[in-house]
Amino acid sequence: MMPNVRRFSLLICFAALFAVGRVASADSNPMNVLLILVDDLKPAIGCYGDQHAKTPNIDAFAARGMRFDRAYCNQAVCAPSRFTLMLGSHSTSTGLYGLGSKLRESIPDAVTLPQHFAKHGGYRTESLGKVFHIGHGNEGDPESFSVPHFKEKVIEYVDPESTPGGKLTREEAFFTNQQLGAINSLPRGAAYESPDVADESYADGRVARETVERLRAAKKRRDSDGTPFLIAAGFARPHLPFSAPKKYWDLYDPSTLPMPEFEELPAGSPAVAGKRGGEIRNYFPVPDKSDSDQIDDDLKRTLIHGYYASTSFVDAQIGKVIAGLDELALTDNTIVVLWGDHGFHLGDLGIWTKHTNYEQANRIPILISAPGVTKPGSSTQQLAESVDIYPTLAELAGLPMPTGPQPIDGVSLVPVLKNPDARVRDHAYHAYPKNKLGRAIRTERYRLVEWAGDDPEGSIEYELYDYETDPLETRNHADAEPKIVEQLKKTLANYPQPIGRNGKRRANAISSAKIETPEIETPEIANRPLTISGRVRVQSDTGVIVAQGGKEHGYAVHLIEGRLAFDVRVNQNVRRILSEEKVPQRFDFVATLTADQLQLDVDKKTVARGQSVGLIPVQPADGLSVGQDDRTAAGDYEAPNTFVGTVTNIEVITGKVMPLAKNTKPFQSELITPWGEKVTAENAWTQYPRPQMRREQWANLNGHWDYAVTPIQQVDMPTQWTGQILVPFCLESKLGGVQRLLDADEALWYRRTFSVTPSDHRMSLNFEAVDYRCEVFVNGKSVGEHVGGNTPFTPPYSPSAPLG
Repeated sequence: MMPNVRRFSLLICFAALFAVGRVASADSNPMNVLLILVDDLKPAIGCYGDQHAKTPNIDAFAARGMRFDRAYCNQAVCAPSRFTLMLGSHSTSTGLYGLGSKLRESIPDAVTLPQHFAKHGGYRTESLGKVFHIGHGNEGDPESFSVPHFKEKVIEYVDPESTPGGKLTREEAFFTNQQLGAINSLPRGAAYESPDVADESYADGRVARETVERLRAAKKRRDSDGTPFLIAAGFARPHLPFSAPKKYWDLYDPSTLPMPEFEELPAGSPAVAGKRGGEIRNYFPVPDKSDSDQIDDDLKRTLIHGYYASTSFVDAQIGKVIAGLDELALTDNTIVVLWGDHGFHLGDLGIWTKHTNYEQANRIPILISAPGVTKPGSSTQQLAESVDIYPTLAELAGLPMPTGPQPIDGVSLVPVLKNPDARVRDHAYHAYPKNKLGRAIRTERYRLVEWAGDDPEGSIEYELYDYETDPLETRNHADAEPKIVEQLKKTLANYPQPIGRNGKRRANAISSAKIETPEIETPEIANRPLTISGRVRVQSDTGVIVAQGGKEHGYAVHLIEGRLAFDVRVNQNVRRILSEEKVPQRFDFVATLTADQLQLDVDKKTVARGQSVGLIPVQPADGLSVGQDDRTAAGDYEAPNTFVGTVTNIEVITGKVMPLAKNTKPFQSELITPWGEKVTAENAWTQYPRPQMRREQWANLNGHWDYAVTPIQQVDMPTQWTGQILVPFCLESKLGGVQRLLDADEALWYRRTFSVTPSDHRMSLNFEAVDYRCEVFVNGKSVGEHVGGNTPFTPPYSPSAPLG
């Protein structure tokens, strides 16, 4: 009888370099992901040290993983905050500032967190409750998920007394996209209610029940076909109204709850920074917008009681979801994140709800349980942002890091999850737009807020708060601490200038370059001589004047301590020339790149000259930018390296395309491995990479593979193969088979066909020592990409690599 086997064709395309391949028949177990998103949840939680809060379920969940004690949202507004989570992008990078901001109108091709998991990991993605903001003219983002959204209410009443005659209330209209042009003519609903009803009388109870059902169905799919899941469950409370069953109100004696300690705006703070009234005025018995009366102490205490009761209510619903995860035996292979979209003012500074740049509106809980990574009951002082969750989850799941097309502003927190003392950033960044845009830097001790308008010549106001000496933000310390202000202004200047509500990036003469050059298209520079010129007025001695390209290929003209530099990057290596003297405050420059020489001229005088690294061989992925390098760094500096001053008359002139000289001669050097000549296709696995890395269940794919060399732009599989190459040797070695270096505009493809006997295990491919960029195809379908430095990688499971 013929054995039952499945046949696979494995194809690998490398840009310029090479790897060792092998197939694992051992069980591959991609992690599931459960996101628990909670509206308006500040760290008024037991595990965060709030002795008044009754949150046993969140506390128990915190004991399973890591608690981030210094976590911050990126904008204290529901919709923008959720965009930052799902995009990994600051609102100042996208222009998505408003409750009604529509994602696909601003960034049509954005790849959200769930889309990334579906694309690169084959995940089924689902959403329930409040995930993206729906309301205020916004319909969320249905494209992000594999199945239709399970929609529930945010504004909800059970007690008939809470709505005047059962009429549509202002906030109900906002959140259901009804009568948006006549909100103030509608009646107000109650700010709180406490009927004696079951949990499922409210949306959060129903979301918890449905989430458990979705987990049960996901478990069945996982067991039957191996499909991993990403489920986002969004809960509405403690968002207003504080509608929660009576039993959660009864947990508290309101006389013991904390009242606000300081109810004035900070002394010396800009008028633009403060807040009075707002959202809370849309609920009775709070005085209406037209009423000058203040909230009295009795009402303050009831509102605070309502917030704590609502937090306990949502805690119970989260407990049901975690219990369901446990009962389904999904705990050990599911990453769980609990995240509050922003904080909440409870009368501190005289402010209620959110919509400020102050501490209470922006500090949030982030709790992460990652089996096998996080230590139970751990905590960290690492500053963290909402944008960090996207890249963190991608790394935890073994997926490629997100690359956009939206800017990715987050950093992975995985090093911190492994070691609470590790540090991946030294500050958090957030923003809030009013008639000026307030951008903030929060360090462990300080917060600097810059309030600047769109007019580059307009006034800029600053706030500085010292949480070591003044934790209640009683006064603005900016005038008293000018050195701290200047230090934090430099940190803020490293961020790209913000995108305005009109979708255009703001140019600010004080904190960035003022650009007066008409917008120019990114030129084609591959294999062309270049002449870059412009006019500059300097207000700082560091920053990018003009750049094109990024971490692999490109160029940049920039200032280093007042001296003009010209960097050219080819194949990740940077060649720099630098003027000996500082440039004047105003100057014209010309930077020239030829195949043989780099040259810099200032005011028609040559100030630097050096040997060229060669022409830039391929068109860089990153476009032209002026006044900063707003993607990856084209030069030898950290992007965006924002310039302070004025840049005008930028022009890039390209010469004739030069033919590339091919490396056609065999590589002449000897092998550096002393045992290399003894290695054959039959014994390669025992000799390389290391004998101790042998695995009983790994099938060895080292040996002879078909190979072909094509232009780097080619995306289709070669139809003709040049010969055979011996894996695991580098392509230019005598044993390798190609026997020459590849040029920067070439790619190496190599192919092998193999058979695997079907089993209950999942097939996993592992590549050991991948030096550079590669993509792996199985049966003609891409299953993963990698950008190295000589590190192993395993492409995530996909339907292209089925069981067996």
